[in-house]
Amino acid sequence: TIVIAIPHPYKKTMGSASSTQRSATSGYPAGRRNRNRPSNGNSPAVTGYGTTGVITGQQRLSSSDTITTTMNGGVTRGRVVSTNNNTINSVGRSAPASVGGRPTVVSPAPSSPGQHPLAATHSRPGAYSVSREGSGPTQVFRVRIPDEVRPGQEFQVIAGSRTVRVRCPMESRGGQYLQITVPPDPVVRQNHQGMAVLTSATGSEGGGAVLMRAEVAEANEQQHQQQQQQQHQQNQLHHQPNPPAQQQTYMVTVPAGIRPGMQFAVDVEGQRMMVTCPANVQAGMNLRILPPPAPTQSTSLDRPPEQQNSVSTPPRPPLMQMFEVVVPAGVRPNQQFSLLANGQRVLVTCPPNVGPGRKIRFQLPISHNDASTVQLSYEKIKDGWTRTIRVTDMKFQWVRMDENGEIDVVTQERFDVKHSAYTRKLHFLEGNDSRMRTGKLSLVTANESSVDSSVERNGREVVGYWEIAAAHQRGSYEEKSAWFQEICIKRLRVEWSEGHMRMNVRRAHLLHDSIDAVMSLGREDMRKIWRFEFIGETGVDAGGLAREWFQLVTEACFDPDMGLWLSSSTNQMAMRINPASEISCPEDHLIYFRFLGRVMGKALFDGQLVSGHMVRHMYKHILGWPITFDDLELADEEYYNSLSSLLKVDDVGAMCLDFTFTEDALGTNKVVELMEGGSNVDVTNENLPEFLQSNLKYHLMDRVKPQLTELLLGFYDVVPEPLLTIFDFQELELLMCGLPTIDIDDWMKYTIYQGEYEAKGASSKTCKWFWDIVRNEFDQETRARLLQFVTGTSGVPSRGFSVLQGNDGNIRQFCINGVSKDFTLYPKAHTCFNRIDLPVYSSKDELREKLTVAVATSATGFDIE
Repeated sequence: TIVIAIPHPYKKTMGSASSTQRSATSGYPAGRRNRNRPSNGNSPAVTGYGTTGVITGQQRLSSSDTITTTMNGGVTRGRVVSTNNNTINSVGRSAPASVGGRPTVVSPAPSSPGQHPLAATHSRPGAYSVSREGSGPTQVFRVRIPDEVRPGQEFQVIAGSRTVRVRCPMESRGGQYLQITVPPDPVVRQNHQGMAVLTSATGSEGGGAVLMRAEVAEANEQQHQQQQQQQHQQNQLHHQPNPPAQQQTYMVTVPAGIRPGMQFAVDVEGQRMMVTCPANVQAGMNLRILPPPAPTQSTSLDRPPEQQNSVSTPPRPPLMQMFEVVVPAGVRPNQQFSLLANGQRVLVTCPPNVGPGRKIRFQLPISHNDASTVQLSYEKIKDGWTRTIRVTDMKFQWVRMDENGEIDVVTQERFDVKHSAYTRKLHFLEGNDSRMRTGKLSLVTANESSVDSSVERNGREVVGYWEIAAAHQRGSYEEKSAWFQEICIKRLRVEWSEGHMRMNVRRAHLLHDSIDAVMSLGREDMRKIWRFEFIGETGVDAGGLAREWFQLVTEACFDPDMGLWLSSSTNQMAMRINPASEISCPEDHLIYFRFLGRVMGKALFDGQLVSGHMVRHMYKHILGWPITFDDLELADEEYYNSLSSLLKVDDVGAMCLDFTFTEDALGTNKVVELMEGGSNVDVTNENLPEFLQSNLKYHLMDRVKPQLTELLLGFYDVVPEPLLTIFDFQELELLMCGLPTIDIDDWMKYTIYQGEYEAKGASSKTCKWFWDIVRNEFDQETRARLLQFVTGTSGVPSRGFSVLQGNDGNIRQFCINGVSKDFTLYPKAHTCFNRIDLPVYSSKDELREKLTVAVATSATGFDIE
């Protein structure tokens, strides 16, 4: 008799019973006001049956997701869903013993009249949390191996109330008996929490958000004060003189028999090390030694060793490498300067009382593999924003380098259209509901924002700075995206055995069932594995249903008919937030944006795709990348040109402008003040920079700040921001929307030629080189980047390049405009017209070099001129 143990089943908790009333004919809420209110109903627990699994000798059973069964006279009928190996098993009536998909009955199933309660429970839409049951009695069954079964083959049996698959042990044969132990049936409980409540952090409610409770506001204020105190202490420590650290030295005696050049062992504070005897020292003499610093320790992962692999297991605790650098000429005390430390750009602040030419020290964590290859360099990056690591607190920070390769201090003064940039700052706060935090969003100068350089889970560091810094240096998009997905899957995703989610939705009410389910989850649930079921359909989610769900719900959210998003004025393929979304969905438009943010974050986390491209500055906001005055051109080209023309006007005051903007909301004009009392402030030559700055902030954030806040909060409910620092905004679009399938022949067919190439068109020598490089030398990623460079998005219309649209909504086909190299040395893009200015180059090599540089630097903000 062989005893085979089956692991414990799962306890399933159904969440997000919708508190919104729905009409009988459609999925749209019949009563919007109840959407963001917790339900008060209580639902009894029901017990369900029907778990399947594979038994392999003494190996554990791999339990399935959920099973909908009906019981009739002790015979199990219905559908058995897939096990973890994604196979499907159809169960018919019970038979004495068989192999071909028909089970052997080893124990009568409990009979009950009518439909089993589990079937009714799973017919309801919602999110089901599935976790292991910790206790309960087990049952032992004696089963006969069918005669046709050979060792290693599987056969099915009905054990009590469930169907299980048993793999015949290698030492057993058909006709013999096995003894199996079956754990208790899974328990299903309905979660009656309903949707989590959105909390307003601005003091005004609406759009689905409620006011923050007094006790929650008090707790947030206390946390804010603690953070300020910590920052103040850190700043005080940072501004104190930082003399070189003195390491402990030790006196040892050279043992007898040791000659110069020979090594001997010594023990220093429990650490054994080898010492080489100097040339002028003999046995019996005293020798002063300076041991190397001990490596710093870091917390271990919360993963058992058997679940780790080369990617999920971080390197050994990092070494803290001491760097000694000379303060460059021209740097004053408390002024910042940058350098490269082992390939990573580092931002160093000159200590007080230290001038140029003097040496200072700082520490950085490095991996053990880099310990012998650390390099320092003052390599210059000119005219562009670059991300550095701040050594004072190990956070990433943006700095702009000027034409001399030094830190540009213009960004700290008045607004400048060519140099100034801003990044979004999202300050997280606790909400009324612990499942749904809130936050405040603002625009700050780019060099004032910072991002953590490590990721923690449950208070433990799971991704360190040295790993993210190494990922920054990975050359290709494929390498970086593969690293990102491996980190999400192996270190951040909740293990299947620790719990997963069953998402039940109705196709006819897809969007609103999905909102009720997703908005009922906590942040930990967002990182669990999701399995989808369309109620009333027989499909089993082995990946295909998840892909369909992500596609359908994002298509619905981005649909302009919903009133949440609008097509960009410069590119019909790119979507922008509708400033008037509150008019379209007055009761719950913020809930939709929070939901979409969570779905986009979950799609990125799981390697799924979303069906919607956004305007460029939206990807910059997600990443925390600098936005500049030029980003306004893609948001509203006509208004951008009007603002740019003011820079050429001798007397701006004569144009009778003030600090207001007239907003057109569904045919109604609304005057918006760009600053307090802006209608009473005239625009002059003196305050023109502030006027341009106010317009930039309003158009790229303030006009959609509530919607953008919820979108970002939802996104970062799933994805840790430090992991995204390795991508630029073009790579993020490719990662979220996928690499497009570009038909080169269709692209060439619907391309027009102007300027120097108008006469010969595609037969021009430079154009022939261009298309040969695009077709034969550029990979799929580089082609997508070229399309982003010229049109503003990697999206291709479903009907091909023949219907490519411009900023006016009319067809504007891809255009190659020939210009002289005297006009521009590098290719230039005009995204509003889908046009690239391509100089007439003298060789294919020159064209390849210049085109590659132009496409590669379009995301950096560097001035390639």
